[in-house]
Amino acid sequence: MSEAAPPVVVSDEKLATTPGSVALRWLINAVAIAMSLYHMYVAAFGPPEAIIFRGTHLLFALTLVFLLYPMKPRGAPGWRAADLLLLALGYSFVLHIFTNYEYFTNRIIYIDDLTTADKFYAIVAVAIVLEATRRVIGLALPLTAVAFLIYAIGFTRITPQVLMEQLYFSTEGIFGSTLGVSASYVMLFVLFGSFMERSGTGQLFMDFSMSLTGHTAGGPGKVAIVSSALFGTVSGSAVANVMVDGPITIPLMKRTGFRPPFAAAVEAVASTGGQIMPPVMGAAAFVMAEFLAVPYAQVALWAAIPALLYYVSLFFAVHFDAKRYKLAGVPKSELPRFFRVMAVRGHLFVPIFVVLFGLILGYSAPLCALAV
Repeated sequence: MSEAAPPVVVSDEKLATTPGSVALRWLINAVAIAMSLYHMYVAAFGPPEAIIFRGTHLLFALTLVFLLYPMKPRGAPGWRAADLLLLALGYSFVLHIFTNYEYFTNRIIYIDDLTTADKFYAIVAVAIVLEATRRVIGLALPLTAVAFLIYAIGFTRITPQVLMEQLYFSTEGIFGSTLGVSASYVMLFVLFGSFMERSGTGQLFMDFSMSLTGHTAGGPGKVAIVSSALFGTVSGSAVANVMVDGPITIPLMKRTGFRPPFAAAVEAVASTGGQIMPPVMGAAAFVMAEFLAVPYAQVALWAAIPALLYYVSLFFAVHFDAKRYKLAGVPKSELPRFFRVMAVRGHLFVPIFVVLFGLILGYSAPLCALAV
């Protein structure tokens, strides 16, 4: 029997010019814009019922995941069929709650029996969420979740029906506070960070850092630290920090004598600290505020001290290493001037101060992010 022919894969360049790919790109953009506008509207005028708000947020997220992360390579035969089927199932388990909302709110959890449809959609909900998670971040988190599910079913007294109710028919499972934090806080601050990045804030932080520390011993390494700390205030993401700072600071460090592994390590460690740099931190900070039932401003204030100590210790580590290997800084003639940097781009610091003062004055974090 002859071997099966390999699937025909269209390159991204060719795919980008096909009518289907253009329509897909427009669809993704439309969904992303609609999601952004919806969350901005909610931040300004208040959210609907928790389950409706969280479910709508999940629908937007699932749509983007299954459109942006296909199961098969783009251009392969039938590369969209499985994704559309899974997306339809994702819509079905959320819409099942929306269309039966009165039944959902009036039933007595753990007392009323689940219908066959309820059990089916509960299983579908868990499977779709696990699959969406796998596509975005890999197998580690889904396998961990599956291990906990197996433990709950096989090694505890929890019945499958109770587990289904906990995961699907309560606000302590899929539609729990973690999804609520993502809908209420994370989405707005992701938008805030994206707008700041597009406005040239990353270049401001880089020029600002170079004008202050670029000429000192090991200056490029210190530039990486200061710029990563500043960029962390608006991104809360280690990956975003590396993407903005790394292409500039790592070659600059190597050029002034830093060992390549050490240069990469400085950028990686400095960028990772962006996740704990107030006012915009990683999603875990919003979850902490929700679980502890304290204002987000209080969590940000608590995080400020360890974040500053983190960067101070890293700053001194780079300084001592530069002194040890007699590494010079960048000549002042090649560096931007501090006052010129502030005159041209200094106004981009204003949104960060608006968020900080808004939090201090007691306004909600989403409203502060929306205001800027």
